[in-house]
Amino acid sequence: MAGESLNAPVLLTKSHEIEDFDCGKPPLNNFLIKYALQNPASGGARTYVLTRAQRVIGYYSLAPGSISPEDAPARVIKGQGRYPVPVILMARFAVDSSEQGKGLGKAMFRNALSRAVAGAEIIGGRAFLVHAKDEEACAFYLKFGMEESPTNPLHLLLLFKDIRQSFFPID
Repeated sequence: MAGESLNAPVLLTKSHEIEDFDCGKPPLNNFLIKYALQNPASGGARTYVLTRAQRVIGYYSLAPGSISPEDAPARVIKGQGRYPVPVILMARFAVDSSEQGKGLGKAMFRNALSRAVAGAEIIGGRAFLVHAKDEEACAFYLKFGMEESPTNPLHLLLLFKDIRQSFFPID
């Protein structure tokens, strides 16, 4: 399986093989297997998958949202008044255990940032938001310059202007 080439992340469809996905964290496995295909029909998060052939080896889910100003770092609310802050939430993110440690998480995260920036250009948005599942996940996101929420250290934000400058600069 590892010899098969990677496919670029695409929207999850029924043709993708998800049954054997195992990232080592049951709630993330269960989300992919039980809910990821159903969510779009009810207006929920869209799930993008990284595959080898049709076998899912990683995924992330994106959804629009907002947070209260008190839940955002000072840089995020600067100049925004006391109104809810529009965000794009990465609701889930996981890499299959058999593929961890190969840099795929970083590549998928960059892909998620790219999609979020594109979405924010269309619908608006101030920041990218992640709800880290644990300290290990939090440490991963902090490496990308994300800032902790003042009310929950596992909620991390990154301004879209910072993403554009740091990850996708225009020369």
